[in-house]
Amino acid sequence: MKIILKYGIAVTVAIAAWVALKHFVLHFEGPSAQLADLFVFNFAAIAGLVFGIKAKRTANGGSLTFGDGWKTGIAIAVTYAILTSLYFVVLLAAIGPKMMQQAGETSYVKAFMGVLVGFALFGIVFSAIIAAIMKRPKLT
Repeated sequence: MKIILKYGIAVTVAIAAWVALKHFVLHFEGPSAQLADLFVFNFAAIAGLVFGIKAKRTANGGSLTFGDGWKTGIAIAVTYAILTSLYFVVLLAAIGPKMMQQAGETSYVKAFMGVLVGFALFGIVFSAIIAAIMKRPKLT
């Protein structure tokens, strides 16, 4: 459980830091900002999943089955999906709808479900790929 929380929180912090930097320091908006979001969000997710699955392999004494890696990755993805959605809820409550309108989104439910479901689904796919690459049989 420690691995899941550690890497789920790390991905959330990276995404939250990017969103704060983009909106409050750089004032970066429009289609190019949305493209940058796509890159940063996916990079953070992939990095968190790779490091989390690698930590699981290390905790297992250097061995990792596909199933163990995939389950770990899914748990990390669900964790950062929920935490990032909560971050956006807090941001919406503190700042108001201006940020969502800048991102081109007008429906709160669609926006939060998009983040929650989108992050979780992409995390499941990324986890499967990463687990397949990182699996290692038990050393005897």
